[in-house]
Amino acid sequence: MPKMFIVFLVLTCSLFSFAEYRVFKLQFTNTKTNQSRQIQSTLDPEQFKSIYPLQYGETVTYVQTWRCKGNTSQFKPHCQSPEKKP
Repeated sequence: MPKMFIVFLVLTCSLFSFAEYRVFKLQFTNTKTNQSRQIQSTLDPEQFKSIYPLQYGETVTYVQTWRCKGNTSQFKPHCQSPEKKP
């Protein structure tokens, strides 16, 4: 009986848990052409460079970061930056 109570307690508590993730606004700058672009990612600059190779002469830095509630499974869009919310 105590084991069943523990299992019930763990399952009940897991229903009320919430996930969070961090979003990074990354800026890519090509030092040869001085062109830059920005993207949003859940990867920080170091993680991004280790997974996706940069073009020759390109650097990556983060411009902004913020935390979001929820998850990004099934390709859900990232939450907006807090300063953009009305």
